[in-house]
Amino acid sequence: MNNTSPKGKVANLAGLVYPGSNVEVHGTRVKGHFGGYFLAEINVNDRTVARSRHQNWRKAYKGLEIELSKLGVV
Repeated sequence: MNNTSPKGKVANLAGLVYPGSNVEVHGTRVKGHFGGYFLAEINVNDRTVARSRHQNWRKAYKGLEIELSKLGVV
């Protein structure tokens, strides 16, 4: 069974897509009038390559996987 977190899965995938680069995966809760949302993003060499937001943090990281596939690199 795979016990990798959603953030870890995205970090592993991004590391495979951008080998030899400095890959960072960040997430933060943004508060708002309607409960806010969770913002997740992938930075490669200090440049943001993908962002995703959702009320559920797990779905925000899943959205990052989808954004990587939209870039045509997965």
